[in-house]
Amino acid sequence: MGRPGLCTLLLLLLEFATPTHPSPPRPMCDTRVMEKFIKEAKDAEHAMGGCTNSCNFTEVLTVPDTKVNFNEWKKMDRQTQAAEVWGGQALLLAALLRARELVSDPSVAQQLSRTYSNLRGVTQVLRSHDAQVEPASPPAPPPTLSVQTLPKLLSVHSNFLRGRVKLFLTDACRTDAG
Repeated sequence: MGRPGLCTLLLLLLEFATPTHPSPPRPMCDTRVMEKFIKEAKDAEHAMGGCTNSCNFTEVLTVPDTKVNFNEWKKMDRQTQAAEVWGGQALLLAALLRARELVSDPSVAQQLSRTYSNLRGVTQVLRSHDAQVEPASPPAPPPTLSVQTLPKLLSVHSNFLRGRVKLFLTDACRTDAG
């Protein structure tokens, strides 16, 4: 048996020796992680801010409304907050995928792919907080906006991260630590 065969055998043995019960992901409460996602979103927004005709979509896309009433937000329970954040995430992911299909400029499509990747990273952070709690009753759909340009879509993405997502994670980290 040559080296490749021996390595494969060793890897198989190690696989069987590892525990089969994975531990749940640990909540990510390092603020630098979320700040990195927010910075990437702002950078994308600024990079495409002067975009012209190649950044107009041929159809209207639905995205989450980014306005937050802080008094109402504080009164919401964690499940309701999570539902609003996940609803907004779903709308943004769908809008980014659709926008990628609608653009023909390769550099714009590349920016949309980076933004989609950024949002998928945020999804992983949210999952680490068990934020996918099933509500007792179906949640109300999140408030929405309509956008038809890439700069507006990227602005909503950035504002959503700085608003609802950051508020939710800040509260979740206080709760997890307390």
